[in-house]
Amino acid sequence: MNIVSGVVSIAYSHFYIAEYIEQGFESVDVVPDFHTDEPVIVTPGKLTIVSCVQEHRAWVTLMLAEAQPVQQAEQWQSLGSWPYRPVYRGRMGISGPTTGPAVPAADWLPGSQGYAPTLTLPPTAIYTVHVYARGRKDSRARYEAAMTREEWGLHEGFEDYVAIFIPAGEQAGPQATG
Repeated sequence: MNIVSGVVSIAYSHFYIAEYIEQGFESVDVVPDFHTDEPVIVTPGKLTIVSCVQEHRAWVTLMLAEAQPVQQAEQWQSLGSWPYRPVYRGRMGISGPTTGPAVPAADWLPGSQGYAPTLTLPPTAIYTVHVYARGRKDSRARYEAAMTREEWGLHEGFEDYVAIFIPAGEQAGPQATG
C-alpha cells in the first residue's frame, strides 16, 4: 500500500485531488459543476472535494491499495465511491483552489519531508476511489460556534479526509501529444 498525507488550505468550501499535468500532455481541465449536492465532483484528471466549512485547513491522506479497507473507524464517514481514470501519468497531488499544493505532513508518515505530497497511480489502471471524511457531520456547526465566540484564528480540526484508490480494471495508458 502506498500512502501520503498533507495539510491543505480549503477555500470556498472545496479542495482538489488532481493529477499533475505532465510535459507533453495537453490540459483537459474541466470546471467542476458546483450546482450539485455531491460531496465529491469527478472531472477528467481531478476530484473536487466539497467541504462543509468555508475556509480551514484539513489533513488529507491519499492511499493506493489493493482492496477497500473492511471497515473504517466509526468516526469516519464514507462519502461514496467513484470511478477514476488517469489522464496524464497518474501523479496525484492535493491542493487548495487559491493556496496551491498541500504542505507535507512532516514527521507523520515516511516520505513526507519538505515537499508537496504526491501519490503515483499506475496510469494503465482504472480505479474506484473511496472517499472518507472525519468530523464532517458537525463541522459546519463547530465552525459557526467558533466564529460566534470570535475565535477567528481557529482554522484546523474541523474535517479530515482519506481518499483510497483501488484498481478496478485496465485502460491503455494515456499518451503524450507532443
